[in-house]
Amino acid sequence: MARRTKEEALETRNCLLDTALHLFCVRGIVNTTLTDIASEAGLTRGAVYWHFKNKADIFAALWARLREPLDELATISESPSQPYPLERLREFLVAVLRTIVFQPEHQQIFRLLIKRSELDGELQGIGEQLKEAHAAFRARIERILSNALNRGQLPEGYPLELGAFLVHSALDGVVLNWLEDGRNRDLAAEAPQIVDALLVMALRGLSTSTLRAG
Repeated sequence: MARRTKEEALETRNCLLDTALHLFCVRGIVNTTLTDIASEAGLTRGAVYWHFKNKADIFAALWARLREPLDELATISESPSQPYPLERLREFLVAVLRTIVFQPEHQQIFRLLIKRSELDGELQGIGEQLKEAHAAFRARIERILSNALNRGQLPEGYPLELGAFLVHSALDGVVLNWLEDGRNRDLAAEAPQIVDALLVMALRGLSTSTLRAG
């Protein structure tokens, strides 16, 4: 009986997360209330509060679930034992772009990331989570570049922090322009070409010599 109760609680939690994700994508996080989530899921507000303290808590659970596939790829890419860090970085960035294209929930999160300074009150916690996620993403890129430098795949003296900043900024710019232009480009198909171009800009452009072969 206890096991069944635990399973039911997990089912309810997942139902709430699925419902919240749907509403966040349709209405936006700002315009979705806990009452909306409970009503859409066919549950009470009490059921929502049993599992989550507030919208920020729901967002944290959703964000952890959404980023899991990319986290696995990023972990492989940034490992110091990875022999081809720049190739893995390319794969990771292509995967990020394609994930944003095919998963509307990631598009909603990106829009929030850009406007996180506008989040206040109950949503301030979400703004803080997004700020941390933004910093963590750039730190991951820097760790991958550091591994490449240690393996002689980047010129000695390559500015790691600046390189990570450029890669991250360029990727953000691509996504923002794609969203603002009404998603009228086949970003999924163009992702490898886009990533190659931004890596050339950030890696070769910051070096006085060309990259050494990995």
